[in-house]
Amino acid sequence: MRKTIKAFAMLIGIGAILCIQSCEYLDSIGGSKALSDKLNQERMKVGRALLEVTGGGIDEILPYYADDIEYHDPIVDIFGKEHMTGFLYQLIENSSPDLETIVEEETIIDDVYSATWLMKGTFNGIYYEAKGISIFKFKPYSLKVYYQRDYYSEGDIMATLSSPDPNVPGLDQLMWFFREQYKCSVVPGYPCSLPPPSPTNVPQGLKGKTLFNKQLSVARLLVQLDANNWPTVIPYLADNYEYHDPIVDIYTPTTMAEFLARLFDGSEDLYTVVEDETLVDDIYMATWTMTGMVNGAVIEAPGMSIVKFKKGTKKVVYSRDYYSEGDIMLGIDQLREAVYGFREYYLCAVDPKHDCQLPQ
Repeated sequence: MRKTIKAFAMLIGIGAILCIQSCEYLDSIGGSKALSDKLNQERMKVGRALLEVTGGGIDEILPYYADDIEYHDPIVDIFGKEHMTGFLYQLIENSSPDLETIVEEETIIDDVYSATWLMKGTFNGIYYEAKGISIFKFKPYSLKVYYQRDYYSEGDIMATLSSPDPNVPGLDQLMWFFREQYKCSVVPGYPCSLPPPSPTNVPQGLKGKTLFNKQLSVARLLVQLDANNWPTVIPYLADNYEYHDPIVDIYTPTTMAEFLARLFDGSEDLYTVVEDETLVDDIYMATWTMTGMVNGAVIEAPGMSIVKFKKGTKKVVYSRDYYSEGDIMLGIDQLREAVYGFREYYLCAVDPKHDCQLPQ
């Protein structure tokens, strides 16, 4: 019994010593917040490295992927580190050896890193540029990434693919047609015969909330707009507000109101549900899934958005939605086969585990 008590006392003593040592260490570097800040700084470096990797650099970034890494983009789904390794080698070393990605805006909070970026280079010899956004999720207290999702527009690549047969329309022509029809339907001032409906303003306040919660409410509303609530966000758009998506560029709140009125005219069942979100230093980023109908096309599209506020206010100065035009085009009978064909072509080029159906 005495031996047991003595051993127990020794354990308590060792624990106390370790506690004192760890507390002294935390105090010496500024406490647990300093540790958290340091971890976030390192995670930001990791996220940036994974996005900006170029030919010859894959082996350097592979250790930051967890064995159970899960990756998704508008076309590809990757599961496991071995699969991810093959994907990166085929994409960067084989199909896009000159690919360059430049990180623009980035945030990190609660194990989640998000960043917007510009990607340019060639894909199988075809030059293209595409804007996109990514989200990375880290394992707790670790630099290991277990989840990554990239959002970009397939249309930016498809718009470069012309047909070798002059009598057969290429994806570039189909892409032009789709974008033109979309702009005719929703962009105010675009030369089109479709009359826009009259927008309405229904301001709503955010009394009694902190600035963080006010910004969170406004940003979330801007991302989750539907046919009934969209007018309520207009008062929170700054006079110099601008909006962009893969097809549309909007400037000023008035034009945005006209754009939203046209978008939701006849699309009463179009809804967006926010999934992951961050808000740091007046910058909000969120992933989402949009379902419903757009101009008669049934869609279910994942996407991601960035919303920027005028510093220290709830006025939005900039927002951009990232989604795949292909997800919308799948709902249009005349374009569906073209999208499937492009996705098969892309998967054959970059996914080592894909059972390619194209003739070799």
